[in-house]
Amino acid sequence: MSEVLDWYVENHGRTVARPDNILLGVRYLKEFFGVMPVSSVRLRLQQAFLEDRKRKGAGQESIRRDLSVLAAALRRAEKYDLIDRAPPLLTLPPSPPRERWLTREEAAALYRQLRSPRHRHVLLFARLAIATGARSAAILELTWDRVDLQRGVIDYNVPGRRQTNKRRAIVPIEPHIIRALSHAKRHARCDHVVSWAGKPIVRIAAAFRRQAHEAGLKNLSPHTLRHTAATWAAQRGVSLFLVGGLLGQNVVSTTARYAKYNPDALRQVSSAIRHGTRQTSGKKGHGR
Repeated sequence: MSEVLDWYVENHGRTVARPDNILLGVRYLKEFFGVMPVSSVRLRLQQAFLEDRKRKGAGQESIRRDLSVLAAALRRAEKYDLIDRAPPLLTLPPSPPRERWLTREEAAALYRQLRSPRHRHVLLFARLAIATGARSAAILELTWDRVDLQRGVIDYNVPGRRQTNKRRAIVPIEPHIIRALSHAKRHARCDHVVSWAGKPIVRIAAAFRRQAHEAGLKNLSPHTLRHTAATWAAQRGVSLFLVGGLLGQNVVSTTARYAKYNPDALRQVSSAIRHGTRQTSGKKGHGR
C-alpha cells in the first residue's frame, strides 16, 4: 500500500487543485495500512480504518477525504497496471449541508476577538471569506498579483490551473476590504495575501475554531463564513443568480440551498407565471 500511495502522489497527487489534501490523506493512510498488501485492503479493513480515525478525533469530512484518496489511488493504480485489481471500496453517504451562519452581531464578536496582532492573519481571512464568499482554499492560495486594489477586484483563479467543479470567481471588493488589503500589503513579507511570519498559511481551520470558541461562538468552521456571505446576500434580496455567481455555483445548487432566505425571488417567478397565464387567457377570449 505504501508503494501505491507514494506512486499516486508522484504521478497525480501533485497536479490536483489541492495537493495538500492528497498529501494529508496519504499520511493517515500510510500510518494505518503501511506495509499491508493491496489485496488485504478490503471493506472490513477500510471500516477498521474509519473507526480508528474516529477514535483519534477525526471529523466526518476528514475521513471522507482519506477514503476518497484511497479510492482514487487504487483505481488509478489498477488503470495503469500497477496492481491487478482494486479491492471493493468503502464509500460514505453524502454529508447534509451545513446550515450554520453568523448573525451580524456574531460576526462583530468574531472580529473583536481577532483584533490582536497575533491573529491578524485569521482576521484578514475571515473578512475576505465573508466579503467575497470564497472557499478557504481559494483565499489561502490567493497571491498579491491577483488583487487589483485600484479597480477593487480579486481574481481567485490560479493562473494555469484547470477549472474544477469547485469554480472560482472574479469578485469586486468594497472599500473597507480594499483598506484592509492595502494595510496588509504594506506589511507583506511574501507573495500570499494571508500569511504569518513571512510564510503562507496552508491550513487555518484549527486556529479559526479556537478563536471562534474564545469569542463564545459555537459550531463554527471556515466554511461557515462562506455560507454567511451567501445567506446575508439572499436575505437582502440579491438575486439567486448573482449569489451563485459569487459562490461559483450553478443556479440549481444556489436555489436549492438559499431560496429559503429570499422567498421573494421565487415569489416573483410565481407572480410572473400567474400574470402570464391571465394574459394568455385574455388573448384567447378576445380571439373568440
